[in-house]
Amino acid sequence: MQKKQELRGQEARTAHNSSRKLVYDYLQAQMQNGVLLPGSVLDLKGISQKLGISNTPLRDSLIQLEAEGYITIYPRSKVVVNLLEFNDFPYLYGIIGTIEALLITSALDKYDADVIREMRELNENMRQCVEAGEILLYSKYHYQFHDVFLRLNPNLLAERVIRPIKNRLWDFPRKNFIIEWYKAAVDEHECIIEAIARNDVDEICRVVKDVHWGIAHNKSYILKEYNLEES
Repeated sequence: MQKKQELRGQEARTAHNSSRKLVYDYLQAQMQNGVLLPGSVLDLKGISQKLGISNTPLRDSLIQLEAEGYITIYPRSKVVVNLLEFNDFPYLYGIIGTIEALLITSALDKYDADVIREMRELNENMRQCVEAGEILLYSKYHYQFHDVFLRLNPNLLAERVIRPIKNRLWDFPRKNFIIEWYKAAVDEHECIIEAIARNDVDEICRVVKDVHWGIAHNKSYILKEYNLEES
């Protein structure tokens, strides 16, 4: 009897987690596709009906999205997709730059010739995408390039911190496409690859933290790309 109850409880938890992931993936896709824009108010009843789920997994998914900075929940009022303001960028960029530099430099022995070749191929794919104006495909290779750092030095805490930040930065539709910024990013990737190939820790930290994720280096591009005003 006890085993049956435990099994039912486990099945209920599995179903609940599955529904929660369904809601989370749906809302994230809506944001990525520009259906839900910053400042949009979520139609919770409509989402619940569309996905055929109850309020509990919907609420849990909203809590997760709020923790990741996507939305703000106003009790007994509304749920709003957050705006991305320029004042957020120094912190978002600083966190990613610091963590990525640490991930790379603490696992340099894993960057063998095959990994270097893979990174160069991904970066060349990005270069071709920029020249062709294929920004969605560029984003795919961009994710893969930066995921190499976590793949070679897996760390759950680092992943939980930087992945939601990257999603916020890269997934929301942007107002403008600044081709010079994307070209500069590809060049910076090449500098990162070369520094890794030389095992040059100081140069890795400089390029990753101060250039690629440096707020002073990227400020003008950020303001244009996201159509923001410096406050």
